[in-house]
Amino acid sequence: MRGWLGFAALGAGLVHLALVIGSPVPAAIALVVVGAAEFGWGVFAFTAPRLPVPRIARIAALVPILGWVAVLLISGVAGAAAIGGLRVLPMLVASLLDLVIAIGITGMLRRDPGRPASPLRPRSYLLALGAGALVVAAITLPALAATEAGGAGGEPVDVNLPGDHGH
Repeated sequence: MRGWLGFAALGAGLVHLALVIGSPVPAAIALVVVGAAEFGWGVFAFTAPRLPVPRIARIAALVPILGWVAVLLISGVAGAAAIGGLRVLPMLVASLLDLVIAIGITGMLRRDPGRPASPLRPRSYLLALGAGALVVAAITLPALAATEAGGAGGEPVDVNLPGDHGH
């Protein structure tokens, strides 16, 4: 579970960092802070023997979700221009991943502390870890592609390859 939460945090962090490009400056600053924190926590979730600062991380995972809800509410009142370049699909995906993190941490905190987690055999562990990576990648990659960094917001790039004569 710790590995899956780490993958979810890495995915959410990457999406938030990719959203910085093309965002208004106040939103970009918030996205850098959130994205870097998520990415860093995801790395430590893999490397630390225990889940890093789980109670703080659970609350912190909800902050970007609440921020996105506030942006949507403000844009509903002020009009769609209030979103100002923020893209809906990537923010929804990052919010989904943050929600998974908050729910996963809650489940881990509720587990009986006296009962150790049953260890998986190495092959089962690698299969479970790989499955988690594939799920997060399948969710994260389309969101990254829908960001300005992923090329969805820019003009198509004309690539001239050697030997390509435009036929």
